[in-house]
Amino acid sequence: MHSNTSPLSASALDQAFTQGQFAAVFQPKLSLIDGRTLGVESFVRWHHPEFGTLLPGEFLSFVGSEGRLPELTDLMLHEAARVVSHWRSQRRHWSVAVNLSTDDLDNPHLAQHMCDLFTAYAIPSDAISVDVPEAALTADPDLRLAALSELKTRGISVTLDAAGMDLLPLEKIKAEYFSELKLGGASLIKFARSVRRSRKGIVAERLEVASANGLSVTATRVEDIETIRPLADMGFSAAQGTFFRHPDTQDGLENWSSDWLMPVLLGERPPRADTIARARADLADPSLLALPATDETAEADDDNMHAGEMDVLEVVAH
Repeated sequence: MHSNTSPLSASALDQAFTQGQFAAVFQPKLSLIDGRTLGVESFVRWHHPEFGTLLPGEFLSFVGSEGRLPELTDLMLHEAARVVSHWRSQRRHWSVAVNLSTDDLDNPHLAQHMCDLFTAYAIPSDAISVDVPEAALTADPDLRLAALSELKTRGISVTLDAAGMDLLPLEKIKAEYFSELKLGGASLIKFARSVRRSRKGIVAERLEVASANGLSVTATRVEDIETIRPLADMGFSAAQGTFFRHPDTQDGLENWSSDWLMPVLLGERPPRADTIARARADLADPSLLALPATDETAEADDDNMHAGEMDVLEVVAH
């Protein structure tokens, strides 16, 4: 979107912040053990007055080039705290995960700022977790891992969003820095299944190191029942993706329930009526499905760009 044909401007970005054009949507994460909704991951949308609803991959590079990613993260942290507080008033104890950028990790006040949010919104430290893209830890890894260690010391869960590439040494994937590991994509999981018995491949290695360090492991970008069924046997404890629910608004998730998951996994009920069809039909804001319905992987990838667009570009020729 940041191009000569459809430019994003600094003045438009100013207006986006001042006029509340940025909004959060949330995608549930489900337990593969008992089917419960464990929490949600938050993603950002820009409701642009001229271009319509923009996905993260269409504007984060521009926001980063303007040096305003920390401001956007702060907005998302406040929104997460507000939503958590609201849900807890309804006795819905879901945690909300917020994606961090390298700029956020380099902020020496990040941990204290999050603790101040917990106090201001009267929520516990485990109510908001942070997702960190693996690529963000390739530069200045010791300093950034130290920042993660401080977050964990303060009771904040930290998730390593692995890129499917050997970017972070296995010995660094430990409980001192992380609480959870995320690995995603149907093709990556399919490949991992094919080499699991021989214990070869980066996914198998990371599943083993996560287990050895007591980290939970979540499969992301899950889109079909065939991808889900072998996950628990492989070592995954949770999953999220469009098979369960597209990212949706707070209002859209008010009546969300994952009670159907275990019967579907056990083959007691067909998946279609409970999953993809309902996920598409029940979105509070249909414009959130900005990409073609058949391009679910691309949509998920755009969402994950909030966690690491600037970071990945920084590592792979930024």
